[in-house]
Order: sequence, then structure tokens, then C-alpha cells
Amino acid sequence: MLLPSDELKELNKRIPICLSGKELPASCDIRYGQFFYFFTFNENGELTDVCNFSSELAKRKKEGASLPNAFVDMVEESLTIETSLASSERAYLVSEGSQGTFEQLKSKLAELELIGSMRVVRLLRQNADKMSSPALTRFRALSLEIDAVSKQVINKAAIDSLALSIEDFLAAHPNYEAAEELIGSYLKVALKFTFDVSGRCQKVSDRWRKFAKKEDQRAAQALADKLTILCEKQLKDVSDRIDQLKSDKSFEAPRLYAQVGNAQKTLESLDKTASFGVMRPIHKSWREKATAKVRQ
Repeated sequence: MLLPSDELKELNKRIPICLSGKELPASCDIRYGQFFYFFTFNENGELTDVCNFSSELAKRKKEGASLPNAFVDMVEESLTIETSLASSERAYLVSEGSQGTFEQLKSKLAELELIGSMRVVRLLRQNADKMSSPALTRFRALSLEIDAVSKQVINKAAIDSLALSIEDFLAAHPNYEAAEELIGSYLKVALKFTFDVSGRCQKVSDRWRKFAKKEDQRAAQALADKLTILCEKQLKDVSDRIDQLKSDKSFEAPRLYAQVGNAQKTLESLDKTASFGVMRPIHKSWREKATAKVRQ
């Protein structure tokens, strides 16, 4: 057992351990989070490390350590990390967005299992105009947001927000060098749970063309055309996957039918499959939009 144990009691004499998450010790401490992660904070209350509780303990137990000693060893190793997420953020701002400090910031987020990504995204956007290249900093924020959304637990609000972020960035920077890469992420990540992807892309491409600045009109036209081409390719792949479905009761069926905008099939497949947890808001949206389309 880990609790209670003499090893943990001795550790707690040196390091405050927050089991409830409600108390915030003033000095360096350990706190627990969802999915068996624990977080290490320095004396200034800044996050320095995130560990996967289960895998780290299992690794040390395989090496012969008892469970309490495995935990103590894991904490001791975590305490050797001096850089915090906040210090990495400060370095980026002080350098006005240098490549080196951005790489350090990404490395820190990777070390933290990407926890804190959306905080960094907000920070970069809020300070973009103060950086040496505002557009580059906004792109970096967007790339971090894409990475976070693609790897986190499904969250409809976060996915919807990402779609708008990509649309707005490309509307403002239609000739950005990574525009095609962003369109790819838009289709594969941001619109993965969208009803009628073709209809959404048509509206977005029309908006890009209509509201582009005079000097950006040619780039906006080319960008809109590229979105249309890639959207058609994406939906061809989706149609091929629909043809390969063994049953409309398949877990993937509602999403595939929703993406191509097949309202009747979306409703039928939703009735045949179970809705749970994170998918309920998405299924609700599909049902509402499919029902409205059928009634047209």
C-alpha cells in the first residue's frame, strides 16, 4: 500500500502533499490530478513537472522497488526539475518570440504531458502584437491548440473553438506559408465531428473571398479553392469508409454519415448506437442539424 506508509510520512515532512486539491501550500508541493497524474510545483507555486502516476510507479516496481519507495523515488526525481512552465513563458515573452525560446516552451509542454497547453495558447495570443512577428506567434498558438485538441479527451467546445481559430487565422493571413497545412488540420481535427462538412467549407470559403482585403483577394481566392479541393478529397475518403461499414450500428457510422451531411442516415444510425459521456453533446448537435435538414 502507498497510504499510509512510513516512507510517505517522511516525505511529507519535507514536501507538502495535496491529496484533496483544495489546499494550496505556500511552498513546493505535490498535487494530484485526473487520470492518475501528479503535479509538482516549486516554492513560487509554478508548475514544474507532471508525471503519469501509473506508468512511473509500474516502471520502478519492475526494477524491484516497493510501492512506497517507488513513489518517493518518483517525487525525488521530479524535484530535480528547475524550469517551470511560467519561466518558459516568461523567456518567450522577454525574447519577443524567438525560435529558441519557443522550442524550449514546446519541450516544457511535452515534459508536462501537454498539460497547460491552452494556457500557453491564450498567453501567446494575448501578447502576439508585442512580439517581433505577431503573425508567427499567432500561428504558434494555433499549432499548440491543434496539438492539444487532437490528443485530449473529446471536448465539443474545444473542437468548435479550434475550427473558428483556424478559420479566423486563415482569413487574416490567406497567403501564410503553412496555410495548406492548416487546412489539413482543419479538416482532419477541427471538423472531425462536424455535420455537413461540405456545407461548412462552402460557407467558410465564401467568407474568405467576400471579406478579403484588396491586397489579399488573390491569395484568399486561391485559399478558398484549395479548401474546396481538399474538402472534396476528404469527403471522398469518408464515403469510401461508409461503403466499408459492416453495419449502421457501428460506432463510427453516425460520425461518417454526419460528415457527409446525410441527414436521414445520421438519424437512423444515432437511433441504433449508444450515446455516452463526451459524445452526448456532439450527438445532440448532429440530431438537431439532421432533423432540421430533413424538415427543409
